[in-house]
Amino acid sequence: MAKLIHTVLAAAVAGLVAVPALAADKSLTPEHKPAPLSPHAKPGSKAAEEALRAAITPYERMEEVFSGDTTVAGEKFQFPKDNIAVKSIIVTLAPGEKTAWHKHHAPLFSYVLEGEVTVSYDGLGKKLYREGDGLMEALDMTHQGHNTGETPARILNVFMTGDGKLPTVLEQAPGETRPAIQ
Repeated sequence: MAKLIHTVLAAAVAGLVAVPALAADKSLTPEHKPAPLSPHAKPGSKAAEEALRAAITPYERMEEVFSGDTTVAGEKFQFPKDNIAVKSIIVTLAPGEKTAWHKHHAPLFSYVLEGEVTVSYDGLGKKLYREGDGLMEALDMTHQGHNTGETPARILNVFMTGDGKLPTVLEQAPGETRPAIQ
């Protein structure tokens, strides 16, 4: 019986590892290639069994939105050590509306509830986020959001505050003190 369970687990994990295109993880590596579901999990290995156990949830229907440890700019992020708190807000941008240029000093998870937003990152370029996209926003990179869609854009922002850091800090636009984005 134990051998049968082990064989079923190995086959299930092999299926998960062999078909990364079906995985819900939309994260990208710094080279902008899809990240592997379980990069170190070989079928039948302890890592593969652990990956399978970690994938089991108490939810009947679930869709993973984001999983990773880097921001959209490739920055590693760490959670605060002191004065830990969570602040969540929903930002609404009318069609054509832009945010002020800013950056974040606390890790920020964003989820686009409705619409689309193009974010211009100083030194990185522009990225388009649409309804259903989840991401860890850039921390120490000046950026500006712009609703480039035809409907209002609503974004849920969840800040992991602490360590005396402000979640959002206003910045001057590129070109005022530094070269503009190309």
